[in-house]
Amino acid sequence: MSEEKKNYSYRTPDIDIPERLQATKNEHKYVSSVVGHWGIQARQNRLQALFDDQRDNLHSLFEDNSCTCGLRLLDKCSTVLDLVLSKHHRNHLTLERDLDPKFRGMVERRLFSMGGPNKIDQAWNDFVLNYLGKEIKNRVFVPLSWIPLRDVPHTVWHQRPVTPEGE
Repeated sequence: MSEEKKNYSYRTPDIDIPERLQATKNEHKYVSSVVGHWGIQARQNRLQALFDDQRDNLHSLFEDNSCTCGLRLLDKCSTVLDLVLSKHHRNHLTLERDLDPKFRGMVERRLFSMGGPNKIDQAWNDFVLNYLGKEIKNRVFVPLSWIPLRDVPHTVWHQRPVTPEGE
């Protein structure tokens, strides 16, 4: 019998995020170049996004195919939906398996980028809008947090069989 291939891994757990975040903020005082400030700001934004999700115990896209809980899908063809529906999410602090993870709604500009929104933030916002957005009276509403319903069949995935007329 063949062994099932493991298609996920975990990033190294992020510990002492508040202290690291404060130390990163303090670094701004000692850097004299714009590029140095950009690097510090990128690290600060990354730590702040991790801290916000850890504090609120919410999950969201953090890197390509990676969640803020540390879950990383190894398949290059994975989508945000694959990440959300994965059964391998874990609690941010205890690192124990989270059977019903709660996800963040839309995010603002969390991760550092020049000019426009970061591609990771944009991918998460596009996913939330496409899968959860509801239009009511010409306004689009999305939840602030949500839990996926993994066991509910999706109409695209489970279609009725087409039968010829008269049967």
